[in-house]
Amino acid sequence: MVAETQAVKLPAALSWGDGALVEPLAVGLHGAYLGHIRPGTDILVIGAGPIALSAVYWARRMGAGRIVVQATSRRRERYAKELGATDFIVSGDNPVGEAIEALHGSPSLVFEAAGMPGTIEQAMQVVQPRGTVIVLGWCTVPDSYVPALYLMKQVRLQFSMTYSLGEFHHTIDTLDAGAVEPGAMVSRTVSLDELPAAFESLRGPSEECKVQVDPWKGREKR
Repeated sequence: MVAETQAVKLPAALSWGDGALVEPLAVGLHGAYLGHIRPGTDILVIGAGPIALSAVYWARRMGAGRIVVQATSRRRERYAKELGATDFIVSGDNPVGEAIEALHGSPSLVFEAAGMPGTIEQAMQVVQPRGTVIVLGWCTVPDSYVPALYLMKQVRLQFSMTYSLGEFHHTIDTLDAGAVEPGAMVSRTVSLDELPAAFESLRGPSEECKVQVDPWKGREKR
């Protein structure tokens, strides 16, 4: 539940499924604004979950140049490319060097959206001197890096906290105007009866990206 002043009306043309995309897309939009994306900017996105792909989507809409998504497997490559990524790479023994090679040089902007220990430092290693790292990943365990290394590069490290009400409105307006690409990140829609099994399937490696729950699915048959 939210206060009336925080509620946003969903336009009649949008489905409940569209409405469920607004929150992750607004998170990505907030990060994109903080990154001050300009046309032609080359970007690395670390991670390939819904928040990472939301950042990819807005970066593409804002006119970014090469957008490279770096993940630990190719399971979500097709989602990333449908949302606007130009390249998709899998981290190997040298993730920093691999990212720089894919971008033909260090980028000025990196989105860290994996939320894993070590990925913030990875982002700061990849970004060019005086570049920006936007942290979107939700990491809940201790992490560490040597600040002096990134002080010498004068890296701008910006943590991004969710979104504003205005960004919610902007996201809804974009969907209402006919943007269909964000729906590509929805890999499956399940009923309440299917939900327990869906949760179990996500405990290990999975092809899923964003699983939506439709509480009315299957009810019409009863």
